[in-house]
Amino acid sequence: MNDEERLAEIEAILEELKELSADHIILVEGIKDKKALRRLGINRHIFMIQAEAGPIKAAEYVSAHGKKAIILTDWDHKGGVIAHETERQLASLDSAYNTEIRAKLSHLCKKYIKDVESLDTLVERLSFGTSGIKSGYDTVTDGESLKAGAFLVIEGIDGAGKSTLCGILEERLTSEGYSVKVTQEPTHDEIGSVIRGGKIKGISQKAEALLFTADRAVHTQQIIEWVFEGLIVICDRYFASTVAYQSSGLNGEALDREWLISLNKQIMTTPDLTVLLDIDAKKSLSRIGDRDELSKYEQFEYLDNVRREYLRLADEFDFMVIDAEGSQAEIASKIIAELKEIFSRRRF
Repeated sequence: MNDEERLAEIEAILEELKELSADHIILVEGIKDKKALRRLGINRHIFMIQAEAGPIKAAEYVSAHGKKAIILTDWDHKGGVIAHETERQLASLDSAYNTEIRAKLSHLCKKYIKDVESLDTLVERLSFGTSGIKSGYDTVTDGESLKAGAFLVIEGIDGAGKSTLCGILEERLTSEGYSVKVTQEPTHDEIGSVIRGGKIKGISQKAEALLFTADRAVHTQQIIEWVFEGLIVICDRYFASTVAYQSSGLNGEALDREWLISLNKQIMTTPDLTVLLDIDAKKSLSRIGDRDELSKYEQFEYLDNVRREYLRLADEFDFMVIDAEGSQAEIASKIIAELKEIFSRRRF
């Protein structure tokens, strides 16, 4: 693609942006981005995410005004993380949003610039026929896939079949051309390894919950980066596990669920889809009965309480609840169909 062709496509996208701005709020990072758009003749409603309190406030602002949003953050790593978090917040409020403008501009401009604030300068240079603009960023080849990633969580009590299902989903999605990353909590990183290895003896349940949450805080940043890179991240357990297990009275000690939820909300990111594999505690124990040694969590009365808490969380946080006794192949098909439905709603 030569400069003239690139300029024509950029100008067409900017014209589209002007038209959409009649009934959309444009979400940019800061004042320099806003000024660049103004210089390009885009004078409609622009909200600055970073300058005006972040993705949560941006989503609330869009929802309060009853409009759709156009997410137009920079196309560098930081801008991608902000865009991803803004998408999640908008989705949580059922607000429609457009990411296609940003994807198109990134595809055309990333060879030369990394941010919205330089967009007017690029247009000016291309307009005057300046060629060979210095590229400080990796080029994006024409036709390169801009497929968005996703964050999928599989939850359930011990013996529900989470690990097996994660493997099946990875195989199926990979065969369909998606890039997939399977992960789990506790992780196998520094903090997660301490939890898994039982290296800290005699700590309170509250201290243990804080360890799980610290592990999740680090893990969440990795998840956000993987999703931004275009991966479908499949996570075996996430925040609901901490809430369900730690609030269900292990050894007679139950932590306050609202404290656990509040604690995790400060560090978690909202999954695109959380699936709860629901199974009766007796049946789950029969599945894991062949293990050489059961963990402290694998007791009937306790697991039954955990299951009830999971179902309560599923109702509160809109999990997809699936009977874990069904065929794992059929369960995987249902989840993949739901993921594709989520992808189809991202653009309009």
